[in-house]
Amino acid sequence: MSGPRILVVDDESGFRELCVDLLADSGYHVEAATDGQEALDRLEHVSFQLVLTDINMPHMDGMTLLKLAKARFPLVEVVLMTAFGGLQSALEALRLGAYDYITKPFTRDALLAIVGRCLEKQRLSTELKRVQEQLIEKEKLAALGSVSGWLAHRMRNPLSVILMCAQYLKTHFTATDEKREVALAIEDKVKSLERMTHDFIRFSRTYQPRFQLEDLHDLVNDVLSRVLTRGPLQNVHVEKRYEEPLPLVPLDKELMEEVLGYLLDNAIDALAGPGGITVRAGRAPGGVYMDVSDSGPGITPEVRARVFEPFFTTKERGTGLGLAIARRVIESHGGDLTLMEGAPTTFHIRLPGPRPEPLKGGEPHERSK
Repeated sequence: MSGPRILVVDDESGFRELCVDLLADSGYHVEAATDGQEALDRLEHVSFQLVLTDINMPHMDGMTLLKLAKARFPLVEVVLMTAFGGLQSALEALRLGAYDYITKPFTRDALLAIVGRCLEKQRLSTELKRVQEQLIEKEKLAALGSVSGWLAHRMRNPLSVILMCAQYLKTHFTATDEKREVALAIEDKVKSLERMTHDFIRFSRTYQPRFQLEDLHDLVNDVLSRVLTRGPLQNVHVEKRYEEPLPLVPLDKELMEEVLGYLLDNAIDALAGPGGITVRAGRAPGGVYMDVSDSGPGITPEVRARVFEPFFTTKERGTGLGLAIARRVIESHGGDLTLMEGAPTTFHIRLPGPRPEPLKGGEPHERSK
């Protein structure tokens, strides 16, 4: 049974079993407890969405259970069952945080109605919280982007001046002069800072792709041809697996090349030596996909949870913005970028395909060449 989990608490076995059967027959995952203490023990070990409890029970009554349950497990909802005439207790239960109460005896429909309303309220509350967290995160990212962009623009001119000075000094010292080594070190660090400012500016951008129909095979081949010329890839085997045929895909070639560059750089860094990288492209429901996998040691659960978080990095050099930028670019194309579960480490891009054009005069539509 995979429905919401409900805990029924009542010391009367006949009534308790009746409630369990009614709810289980309606698709809920139901467990039972005979008193409040047993219910608390269950709540410690199992995540329940709803506790349906009687008020009058030995050892620990329903009101005490309500107080303790809401204090320890604030997300769980509680509905109390009360005998006729227990209105005062029911009102007190609402004051203490119960979702509602139901008076014994009750019908099957009455029980299912109150349980359904309670779980729907909980679902909506969870969804509202998720949306609020997303909005807060977007506001944080927007603020980070604005500050990063401003800072990067302010740094550009001073860095250019420092770089020119370092390069000038480098030409005035012999290869064996220690001062030349200092100039070379300055040049190297300034270039590193320039790459950082480039990432800051890219991160601060609002991406508005210029869509054109592109061939994914050509796109991947172009990026790989540039990346394969780098020194660190001399001992890396790159395998390409393309499905045939693939439709032309609407995308911004320049932006997508940047995304693939980030993913390939990430795969190369993960190898840290000889190894293999696999690039796949194929059809997916409603569009196409691209995968970039590496044979590296893998990603720990802690890093996996933060891999797209801006400024998070495990590298000695880097801004931690590459994957965050890549995801924003893919989302601007109406697609998504995810890190697949399991091994090997695989970043998965999904992109929507071209919209079908209306046929004219009953003639079959041909792809423009």
